[in-house]
Amino acid sequence: MQDFASAAMVRLLVRAMRAHGLEPPAPPDVPSNKPGREPLGRSQVPLIYKRSVVQAVLQQGGLGTLLQLAQRVDLLAGEPVYIALVHAASLPDLIARWQRLERYVHARHQISVLTQAPQAMELRHHARGGIPEHPLPAESVAVLGVILGASHAMGVRGLQAQVLSPAGALQVHGAAASGQRLTRAEDWNRALVPLRAEPDSNHPVTPPTNPVGHWTLQWEDCNPTAPTTTRPQRPTAHTVDMDLCDALPWPALAHQLARQVLHDPAAAHTVDALARHAGQPSRSLQRALAADGLSCRSIVTEARTRAAARWLLEGPYSLAEIGFACGFADQPHFTREFARHVGMTPARYRQAFANGA
Repeated sequence: MQDFASAAMVRLLVRAMRAHGLEPPAPPDVPSNKPGREPLGRSQVPLIYKRSVVQAVLQQGGLGTLLQLAQRVDLLAGEPVYIALVHAASLPDLIARWQRLERYVHARHQISVLTQAPQAMELRHHARGGIPEHPLPAESVAVLGVILGASHAMGVRGLQAQVLSPAGALQVHGAAASGQRLTRAEDWNRALVPLRAEPDSNHPVTPPTNPVGHWTLQWEDCNPTAPTTTRPQRPTAHTVDMDLCDALPWPALAHQLARQVLHDPAAAHTVDALARHAGQPSRSLQRALAADGLSCRSIVTEARTRAAARWLLEGPYSLAEIGFACGFADQPHFTREFARHVGMTPARYRQAFANGA
């Protein structure tokens, strides 16, 4: 998968370029007589196309502009990946979900948590094991921008990011949404001008270290119940029907747990977490479900499978993005569990039913 990149990241940058009056390059697999199309139907796009999009941003604006555009996660609102990320319960939970997304799509690079305190984290963006090339500065800046934009959508308050670079510590306060500018692109462009953002024919070798892949984040809190006058508007809690499991012959307790899963399929719905939601000890919950031939795992998987089936029928999103957003560990896990519950793989299910059959 080293020659491919995340389609969701590319969609975000392409849409942000258009929203800010910049011209993105045409996707390589779309005929020239169909301008404006995006590569939406898969989880991966050619790495060369992603880099052509990044290069277009750099040529038309610079690294500072790239940082701003990557924060426009609101342009993905309603999509599975967006919902899975911005419904994180906290900033550390957001990072954990991003790390799971990296593993799910076999990303070449990853975020590692170096240190963590109650309201602070130190992160590093670096190559995954077996990948010889470090992330380019532009790639790290784009990932940081997405983290900042998602944090803003979540309602994280007082967020400050510090990027440790050879040019000194670069500060970013808060995050941008709907075009709001919280750090001047020109300041970033000046500070990072010595960095080679993309390889060229004269210098094909990637630098041995990533000069902007070391970050520290500090924040006040994430308070989704605060008055809307003091926080950004949080997105709706779900896009699938909360009653997807209601027709099943389950007891009321099981339906209560299923609705909790459907509220946020991407969350880690452990036995302890579900027991806290049900207001009873974990063992008591397990015994109560077992009396009806159920378990926490069976309820979680059933709810996630039904949420995935709805996404497969209603959107053009890739199987990997749907599987990630519905909480499955990886693509084989998604395919295996879906086929076990539905009787066919996600791909065959979409092929059979997505056209309104």
